[in-house]
Amino acid sequence: MQNQDAEIRCWVFGSSRPLSEDDPALASRLTRFFSQWNSHGVPVSGRWRILENRFLVVLREPEGAEVSGCSIDSMVGEVKLLEKELDTRLLDSSRIFYRNGDGAVESVNRLEFKALAAEGEIRPETLVFDTTLTRLCDLVPGIFSKPLKDSWHSVLYGQAVKQSH
Repeated sequence: MQNQDAEIRCWVFGSSRPLSEDDPALASRLTRFFSQWNSHGVPVSGRWRILENRFLVVLREPEGAEVSGCSIDSMVGEVKLLEKELDTRLLDSSRIFYRNGDGAVESVNRLEFKALAAEGEIRPETLVFDTTLTRLCDLVPGIFSKPLKDSWHSVLYGQAVKQSH
């Protein structure tokens, strides 16, 4: 990653089902959105990526206009439309993303996460993902994904393990 990318603003939207950059509905909608994204009439330069087949990442490039409340709202509105079109949940902050034993990224709600922890399916070493990150440079292993024991998810895990005994 280049130094100039260090402070690029990003938004991470975790999907309740797998996504593909090759999905024509996703690509068409986002291409159209980025061609007209603006902040107070000035074009915002942005792009998108799918990571781990689960995360839609929207980036604001440094050469475009700064984003404002209105331009962020328009981007979130577009994500809401994508949810309907793709039959997935992208704006659900209660979802937790983790890497299963086969290496795939899974999405569960908090109750399901606690149940999996109580059953021993999720352990302290299980990799979990932090969708609250806002800088492109943080979308790397050790920050974006880390062992549950080293993340905020450990609180939920501790509650689940206590309740199961």
